[in-house]
Amino acid sequence: MPDTTINNKEAIDMMLRCKSEIMSLRAQIDRLSPKADAYDKLAIVLGLLPRASVGMGEDVVWTLDKRIRELTPPEPKAAD
Repeated sequence: MPDTTINNKEAIDMMLRCKSEIMSLRAQIDRLSPKADAYDKLAIVLGLLPRASVGMGEDVVWTLDKRIRELTPPEPKAAD
């Protein structure tokens, strides 16, 4: 049976890819957000949709950055 565990470097690489994808999607959301807001306001004015609540969720990028820092070995200090 093959070993299915991953080492720290593989975990860090995976987390960096996840972080990059999340940041790319956030940029896309930022570009599309004005259109979505305009649509929502128009729908509310026309009485088509109820007002949506705005909530805060966990910041996955912050969590990934924290875990990357925890798994990254410290760099050796240069001798003076």
